[in-house]
Amino acid sequence: MKTIGIKLEEQLLVLYTALNDISPISIEVWKEIKPFFHSVSLETSEYLFKSGDIVEDFFFLTSGLARYYYPREDGKEFNKSFAVKKGHLLSSISSVAKQEPSAFSVEILSHFECLSIKYKDFLMLGDKFEEWNHLTLRIYEALTVKKERREADFLLLSATQRYQKFLEEYSEVVDVLPNYHIASYLGITEVGLSRIRGSLGLT
Repeated sequence: MKTIGIKLEEQLLVLYTALNDISPISIEVWKEIKPFFHSVSLETSEYLFKSGDIVEDFFFLTSGLARYYYPREDGKEFNKSFAVKKGHLLSSISSVAKQEPSAFSVEILSHFECLSIKYKDFLMLGDKFEEWNHLTLRIYEALTVKKERREADFLLLSATQRYQKFLEEYSEVVDVLPNYHIASYLGITEVGLSRIRGSLGLT
């Protein structure tokens, strides 16, 4: 992992725009917050953090693609989610909040740039600025809703329905993600995914 400063202002603008869509932040408050962010650049197959690491930062995607996955001792991996959209928060909440090892890893799937901020600074800014505190609540709400929907999908939807929902949610990266990553996310085998794609006329 290497920290860069060349595109920092451009990245900050991307992040400001994305965060503003979640909850309004005034220019005045943003000027106070910007210095706490640092630019990070990673290449394919590198890791933002690995299972077992103690995570101390929040990372906000500005460009690229990454996957969250749970590794198992026998070498199998289970994809939890994908980071695609600008402004996407990447971190392990349990690790930053409790200072315990992350249960999952975040692997880079294409050239990746993000902005990092120390979790302690993120919280401090929430105490200092009401706008930032409101944004934090909106972010946590979105994460909770996403988790609940993911759980409901596995309990209530068929594999075909989960795949159709995946196509909607990750439409911009469907063509670049290997089938084995998609199958892992859906909780099925590659053979099962191939059958579903065939039944939908997608092969």
